Amino acid sequence: MLDRDQRKFSRRAVFLRFVSRLFCRTRHTDDGPIDTLGRPVVVVANHRSFFDVPVGFALLEGLGLRARILVRAKYFDIPLVGRFLRSAGCISAGSGWRETINTAVDTLAAGRPVAVMLEGRIVPPEKRDGSGLGKVRRGFLEIARQADAVVLPVGVVGSDDVWPSGSRFPRIRWRGRPLVQIHVGEVICIDDLTNREALAAVRSAVAAHISRLS
Repeated sequence: MLDRDQRKFSRRAVFLRFVSRLFCRTRHTDDGPIDTLGRPVVVVANHRSFFDVPVGFALLEGLGLRARILVRAKYFDIPLVGRFLRSAGCISAGSGWRETINTAVDTLAAGRPVAVMLEGRIVPPEKRDGSGLGKVRRGFLEIARQADAVVLPVGVVGSDDVWPSGSRFPRIRWRGRPLVQIHVGEVICIDDLTNREALAAVRSAVAAHISRLS
Protein backbone atom coordinates (compact mmCIF):
# COMPACT_ATOMS: atom_id res chain seq x y z
CA MET A 1 0.00 0.00 0.00
CA LEU A 2 1.29 3.44 -0.91
CA ASP A 3 1.94 5.95 1.84
CA ARG A 4 0.73 9.54 1.69
CA ASP A 5 3.88 10.90 0.04
CA GLN A 6 3.88 8.20 -2.63
CA ARG A 7 0.21 8.85 -3.39
CA LYS A 8 1.01 12.53 -3.85
CA PHE A 9 3.84 11.58 -6.21
CA SER A 10 1.49 9.36 -8.22
CA ARG A 11 -1.12 12.10 -8.60
CA ARG A 12 1.47 14.56 -9.83
CA ALA A 13 2.99 11.98 -12.16
CA VAL A 14 -0.41 11.30 -13.74
CA PHE A 15 -0.91 15.05 -14.23
CA LEU A 16 2.55 15.49 -15.77
CA ARG A 17 2.03 12.50 -18.06
CA PHE A 18 -1.10 14.18 -19.40
CA VAL A 19 0.73 17.48 -19.86
CA SER A 20 3.65 15.74 -21.57
CA ARG A 21 1.37 14.24 -24.20
CA LEU A 22 0.43 17.74 -25.32
CA PHE A 23 4.05 18.42 -26.22
CA CYS A 24 5.57 15.13 -27.32
CA ARG A 25 5.32 11.42 -27.91
CA THR A 26 7.28 9.10 -25.65
CA ARG A 27 8.80 5.67 -26.17
CA HIS A 28 10.15 3.59 -23.29
CA THR A 29 12.40 0.58 -23.78
CA ASP A 30 14.35 -1.48 -21.26
CA ASP A 31 16.72 -4.39 -20.75
CA GLY A 32 14.01 -6.44 -19.07
CA PRO A 33 12.37 -6.53 -15.64
CA ILE A 34 14.26 -4.52 -13.05
CA ASP A 35 15.99 -6.67 -10.45
CA THR A 36 17.03 -4.42 -7.56
CA LEU A 37 18.68 -7.35 -5.72
CA GLY A 38 16.45 -6.49 -2.79
CA ARG A 39 18.37 -3.27 -2.16
CA PRO A 40 17.65 0.48 -2.26
CA VAL A 41 17.85 2.05 -5.73
CA VAL A 42 19.46 5.26 -6.96
CA VAL A 43 18.11 6.06 -10.44
CA VAL A 44 20.68 7.97 -12.54
CA ALA A 45 19.90 9.66 -15.87
CA ASN A 46 21.43 12.18 -18.25
CA HIS A 47 20.02 15.71 -18.29
CA ARG A 48 19.31 17.63 -21.51
CA SER A 49 16.23 19.69 -20.74
CA PHE A 50 13.93 20.89 -17.99
CA PHE A 51 11.39 18.68 -19.75
CA ASP A 52 13.28 15.72 -18.28
CA VAL A 53 11.35 16.41 -15.06
CA PRO A 54 7.80 15.68 -16.30
CA VAL A 55 9.10 12.81 -18.45
CA GLY A 56 10.97 11.45 -15.44
CA PHE A 57 7.93 11.61 -13.18
CA ALA A 58 5.87 9.64 -15.68
CA LEU A 59 8.64 7.06 -16.18
CA LEU A 60 9.20 6.50 -12.47
CA GLU A 61 5.49 6.11 -11.85
CA GLY A 62 5.26 3.57 -14.66
CA LEU A 63 8.15 1.59 -13.20
CA GLY A 64 6.66 1.69 -9.71
CA LEU A 65 9.74 3.59 -8.52
CA ARG A 66 8.17 6.65 -6.91
CA ALA A 67 11.50 8.27 -6.25
CA ARG A 68 12.37 11.53 -4.60
CA ILE A 69 14.14 13.47 -7.35
CA LEU A 70 17.13 15.71 -6.65
CA VAL A 71 16.49 19.11 -8.26
CA ARG A 72 18.79 22.15 -8.24
CA ALA A 73 18.05 24.45 -5.33
CA LYS A 74 17.40 27.51 -7.50
CA TYR A 75 14.22 25.99 -8.94
CA PHE A 76 12.67 25.80 -5.49
CA ASP A 77 12.77 29.63 -5.40
CA ILE A 78 10.51 29.96 -8.46
CA PRO A 79 6.85 30.60 -7.51
CA LEU A 80 4.54 27.67 -8.26
CA VAL A 81 7.46 25.57 -9.53
CA GLY A 82 9.01 25.42 -6.08
CA ARG A 83 5.67 24.67 -4.49
CA PHE A 84 5.11 21.82 -6.94
CA LEU A 85 8.58 20.37 -6.36
CA ARG A 86 8.14 20.41 -2.58
CA SER A 87 4.69 18.87 -2.79
CA ALA A 88 6.10 16.07 -4.97
CA GLY A 89 8.82 15.32 -2.43
CA CYS A 90 11.75 16.53 -4.55
CA ILE A 91 15.03 17.11 -2.73
CA SER A 92 16.79 20.45 -3.01
CA ALA A 93 20.34 19.95 -4.33
CA GLY A 94 23.29 22.29 -4.66
CA SER A 95 22.76 24.35 -1.53
CA GLY A 96 23.91 22.60 1.62
CA TRP A 97 25.22 19.46 -0.08
CA ARG A 98 25.72 17.53 3.16
CA GLU A 99 22.06 18.06 4.05
CA THR A 100 21.10 16.88 0.55
CA ILE A 101 23.17 13.71 0.98
CA ASN A 102 21.66 12.99 4.40
CA THR A 103 18.11 13.50 3.14
CA ALA A 104 18.71 11.20 0.16
CA VAL A 105 20.29 8.49 2.33
CA ASP A 106 17.43 8.69 4.84
CA THR A 107 14.95 8.40 1.96
CA LEU A 108 16.64 5.25 0.68
CA ALA A 109 16.82 3.80 4.19
CA ALA A 110 13.06 4.31 4.46
CA GLY A 111 12.55 2.19 1.34
CA ARG A 112 11.92 4.89 -1.25
CA PRO A 113 14.16 5.30 -4.35
CA VAL A 114 16.10 8.46 -5.14
CA ALA A 115 16.64 9.86 -8.65
CA VAL A 116 19.68 11.92 -9.65
CA MET A 117 20.75 13.69 -12.84
CA LEU A 118 24.20 12.33 -13.71
CA GLU A 119 25.61 15.69 -14.86
CA GLY A 120 23.93 17.69 -12.11
CA ARG A 121 22.62 20.30 -14.54
CA ILE A 122 21.08 20.72 -17.98
CA VAL A 123 23.75 20.13 -20.62
CA PRO A 124 23.26 21.96 -23.96
CA PRO A 125 24.43 20.28 -27.20
CA GLU A 126 27.69 22.22 -27.42
CA LYS A 127 28.72 21.02 -23.95
CA ARG A 128 28.24 17.30 -24.71
CA ASP A 129 31.07 15.04 -25.80
CA GLY A 130 30.96 12.24 -28.36
CA SER A 131 29.05 10.02 -25.94
CA GLY A 132 26.21 12.53 -25.69
CA LEU A 133 27.04 13.41 -22.09
CA GLY A 134 28.46 16.43 -20.34
CA LYS A 135 30.81 16.40 -17.37
CA VAL A 136 29.45 13.90 -14.87
CA ARG A 137 29.30 14.43 -11.12
CA ARG A 138 29.97 11.80 -8.48
CA GLY A 139 27.52 12.87 -5.78
CA PHE A 140 25.26 9.90 -6.54
CA LEU A 141 28.11 7.55 -5.60
CA GLU A 142 28.28 8.94 -2.08
CA ILE A 143 24.52 8.56 -1.73
CA ALA A 144 24.56 4.99 -3.06
CA ARG A 145 27.49 3.89 -0.91
CA GLN A 146 26.10 5.33 2.31
CA ALA A 147 22.72 3.69 1.68
CA ASP A 148 24.14 0.37 0.39
CA ALA A 149 22.15 0.97 -2.80
CA VAL A 150 22.43 -0.21 -6.39
CA VAL A 151 22.42 2.21 -9.33
CA LEU A 152 19.84 2.06 -12.14
CA PRO A 153 21.15 3.82 -15.31
CA VAL A 154 18.67 5.54 -17.63
CA GLY A 155 19.24 7.26 -20.98
CA VAL A 156 16.98 10.03 -22.30
CA VAL A 157 17.01 11.44 -25.83
CA GLY A 158 14.75 14.06 -27.45
CA SER A 159 13.60 16.05 -24.42
CA ASP A 160 15.54 19.10 -25.62
CA ASP A 161 13.56 19.01 -28.87
CA VAL A 162 10.55 19.80 -26.68
CA TRP A 163 12.19 22.29 -24.33
CA PRO A 164 15.56 23.50 -25.67
CA SER A 165 18.27 24.58 -23.28
CA GLY A 166 18.07 28.33 -22.71
CA SER A 167 14.41 28.58 -23.71
CA ARG A 168 11.95 29.90 -21.14
CA PHE A 169 9.11 27.67 -22.28
CA PRO A 170 8.61 24.34 -24.07
CA ARG A 171 7.64 24.32 -27.74
CA ILE A 172 4.09 23.47 -28.73
CA ARG A 173 3.79 21.76 -32.11
CA TRP A 174 0.30 21.01 -33.28
CA ARG A 175 1.68 18.61 -35.86
CA GLY A 176 4.68 16.36 -35.76
CA ARG A 177 5.19 16.30 -32.01
CA PRO A 178 8.81 15.35 -31.22
CA LEU A 179 9.63 11.90 -29.87
CA VAL A 180 11.23 11.57 -26.44
CA GLN A 181 12.91 8.18 -26.02
CA ILE A 182 13.91 6.58 -22.73
CA HIS A 183 15.89 3.42 -22.13
CA VAL A 184 16.18 1.77 -18.71
CA GLY A 185 19.13 -0.55 -18.17
CA GLU A 186 20.08 -3.16 -15.61
CA VAL A 187 21.13 -2.15 -12.10
CA ILE A 188 24.83 -1.72 -11.41
CA CYS A 189 26.28 -2.95 -8.13
CA ILE A 190 29.18 -0.69 -7.14
CA ASP A 191 30.25 -2.52 -3.96
CA ASP A 192 33.52 -3.90 -5.31
CA LEU A 193 34.37 -0.90 -7.49
CA THR A 194 36.50 2.12 -6.70
CA ASN A 195 34.82 5.49 -7.14
CA ARG A 196 36.63 5.96 -10.45
CA GLU A 197 35.53 2.52 -11.68
CA ALA A 198 31.94 3.02 -10.49
CA LEU A 199 31.69 6.43 -12.13
CA ALA A 200 33.08 5.01 -15.39
CA ALA A 201 30.68 2.05 -15.29
CA VAL A 202 27.59 4.19 -14.75
CA ARG A 203 28.71 6.77 -17.30
CA SER A 204 29.39 4.05 -19.86
CA ALA A 205 25.96 2.47 -19.28
CA VAL A 206 24.07 5.76 -19.69
CA ALA A 207 26.15 6.64 -22.77
CA ALA A 208 25.35 3.23 -24.28
CA HIS A 209 21.63 3.83 -23.76
CA ILE A 210 21.90 7.26 -25.39
CA SER A 211 23.75 5.73 -28.36
CA ARG A 212 21.10 3.03 -28.74
CA LEU A 213 18.32 5.62 -28.75
CA SER A 214 20.14 7.98 -31.10
